[in-house]
Amino acid sequence: MNSTKIRDIVERDGPFASLYIDASHNTEDAAHQHELRWRAIKEQLSTAGADRTTVGLLEDALLATPPVPGRCGRVLIADRETLLADEVLPEVPPRDIVRVARLPYVLPLLEQAARQVAHVVALVDRRGSDIYAVDSSNAVVGETVQGEGHPLHKIRHGGGWSAWSIQHRVDEKIRRNIDEVAREVTRLAEQVRARVIIIGGEVTSRAALADALPAHGAEVVQVEAGARAAGADQTEFDEQVYAIVSEQAEQEQHSVLEKFATESGRPEGLAVAGLAATTAALAEANVDQLLINEAALGDRLVQTEPAPIHPVDEVQVAAGDTRAASICRADEALPVAALNCGAAITPVDEAGAIPEGVGALLRHR
Repeated sequence: MNSTKIRDIVERDGPFASLYIDASHNTEDAAHQHELRWRAIKEQLSTAGADRTTVGLLEDALLATPPVPGRCGRVLIADRETLLADEVLPEVPPRDIVRVARLPYVLPLLEQAARQVAHVVALVDRRGSDIYAVDSSNAVVGETVQGEGHPLHKIRHGGGWSAWSIQHRVDEKIRRNIDEVAREVTRLAEQVRARVIIIGGEVTSRAALADALPAHGAEVVQVEAGARAAGADQTEFDEQVYAIVSEQAEQEQHSVLEKFATESGRPEGLAVAGLAATTAALAEANVDQLLINEAALGDRLVQTEPAPIHPVDEVQVAAGDTRAASICRADEALPVAALNCGAAITPVDEAGAIPEGVGALLRHR
């Protein structure tokens, strides 16, 4: 799910129920465990104040959808009218999270979106290529380019002029096939605004494809895995694709952190750190990029009404502050505020990278 779809969620009126749960189906008694887990979650939802309609929407989604084999997580978000999100997570959450609140809890969805770097994958041999592209919302666009037919095998013996002529035609067909594949890879890369193009398959063909691609913004990476043959095991190739895309996402996060550090080190730099300064920037719609480390942010609270958004003292809340209805968890309120003002959001993994777990790159001073 990309930030545009997440923004559609945060624009709705609450309350919301947000679930991030273990949805693994990798044991003989997985179905029974799934049912027991839902009973516990349902009880937590009721205790937290979720109404029957919201609970019913979540229950229908959880119990009616066939399980995904293996280990995975799942996120579901619903309000009183609609199931707003139902996504499989590639990793199991460290613990089940069940929240009922005035705002939706979308930060883990944003963390998943941050790992979804647009890319193109091409698996090539002399006859053509299997190609697919993945856009920034993790939607897959696929097409297979087969190339031109036969003969596509090299001549490995003598034969004079006739053999040379056949060999020349073979080389020309292979070159045209590679050029055709390069055009399709380029088209898909431009369509999804790819950050990286990953090429696997036959050694000579993938090198030729890399040379045939025009210069553009995407990084081109060749991997020594993958084959187009029917029934070929693509596990290693898929793992390498995942690793390359993950590395690209980490590089982009690192670039944002480097910019944040540079701006923070300048007297009039376009960066602020800490909860108070960040909420002040959000209140002024002056955030270009919100940086947030959920672990470091912890259970801090903010008040959203009356505006502007600002931190509150947990002691006041514990003492029964009359404004408690407008007090929210910062890890819920800050992403919502950032999305509402059109800011990008970068979840940060590096411990200690930003004070109090939150900071912002500003639009102006």
